[in-house]
Amino acid sequence: MSLLAAGAAAKGALTMLAMMAAQGTVLALLALLLVRAGKLRPSWQAGIWLVVLAKFVLPWGPAMPWSLSDLIASLGASDPGAAPILLTPIAAGPAPAVSIAPAIGWLVLAAVWALGTSIVLARALSAQQRAVRMARRAAPAPRAAHQLLGTVAAELRVRAPRLVVGDDATGPFVVGLLAPTIVVPPALLAEPALLRAALLHELAHVRRRDALGRCVQVLATAMFFFWPVVRLAGRRLDLAREAACDAWALEAGNVPRPAYARLLVRMAALRTAASGLASPRTLDARVAAVLGAPVRARIGIVHKLALLGWAVLALGGARSAAARGEPEVCHYTYTLAETLRQAHPEADLDGDGYLSKDEACEFQAEARRRSEGSDQVSTLDEAAVIDLDRLLAEPLCCNCQSGDGLIPSSGRLDASCQRVEGVDP
Repeated sequence: MSLLAAGAAAKGALTMLAMMAAQGTVLALLALLLVRAGKLRPSWQAGIWLVVLAKFVLPWGPAMPWSLSDLIASLGASDPGAAPILLTPIAAGPAPAVSIAPAIGWLVLAAVWALGTSIVLARALSAQQRAVRMARRAAPAPRAAHQLLGTVAAELRVRAPRLVVGDDATGPFVVGLLAPTIVVPPALLAEPALLRAALLHELAHVRRRDALGRCVQVLATAMFFFWPVVRLAGRRLDLAREAACDAWALEAGNVPRPAYARLLVRMAALRTAASGLASPRTLDARVAAVLGAPVRARIGIVHKLALLGWAVLALGGARSAAARGEPEVCHYTYTLAETLRQAHPEADLDGDGYLSKDEACEFQAEARRRSEGSDQVSTLDEAAVIDLDRLLAEPLCCNCQSGDGLIPSSGRLDASCQRVEGVDP
């Protein structure tokens, strides 16, 4: 691959990244308004923010009417009266030298992004591996603790995972995607009520499958390490996720709210392996929520359907212009035809000095066949093809069906291929 081709590929990748950042940012603003508009349950908020982060990760989705991407595409649709994108004609004499500076610039930007993403991913994987090794080296929990785990697991209707006892300096956490393991500090073994609350909280993570959501969050944070909106959405998700598990523990357990708040404070003093509990803001918000009005942990079928609708509208892709009922805009003007003829004289098949609609369409079709790697023999001179990507994107043949399409040098066609400016055919 040449340097220019590599630069073009880097530009395309970074442009797509910018598009994903823009759409994700719009969705994050909508989520912020939605969360602040009413008092939503923590499980609701966690689902909303998880969908926001998924939008940053997924560049495409199935075409859906009224989705965010479809709305953005409709607002950004081309104006039929807009000026066409013109090709650059070939000047007489030797072809001008092509600068490689832009290609180098795009490659440098792509390298910086790849380096930053790799560092963030490496740190996350390293932290995950440390937590896994800690769980593997930990001693099995006593029999009484296993019995308590089995009881609370049955209450939450979840399969009891492996339970081990970690070191004194590490707070409770759960690790593992397919075979989760709960790690608790030795201090909780002497206080069954607090141990029950901690187990309920960690089992709530297992029931909610928060490990999968964490993978999406880490990937979005790595891909958009430079974008503060992603970090904001991640903090909101962390807080909502922990608050949702707190609500599960308080609803299913018999722990008084002040005692549970003391548990949070005590565990925040320990080193955390897999959560944001040690953050002062997170701890303050969680303690305030625990000591506040009771919040239901479960969400009903209506709320689940509403959350599913939010995910569909947020993650759905844009429909084509034809599917939205928008007419395809034709940019086949005399200026474009004459510029195309000057840039690619071989397009004028009959050599009469004019480029008809049929000749332009045939030239574009041939260029597309060559671009797609067709086995058909190409009649294009590869050295003479300029701005080929822009040529393939031009709708030269969308609605130009009247007459033979011959364009005189003194005439011009509008977007609907009608002769304008009072020029006689």
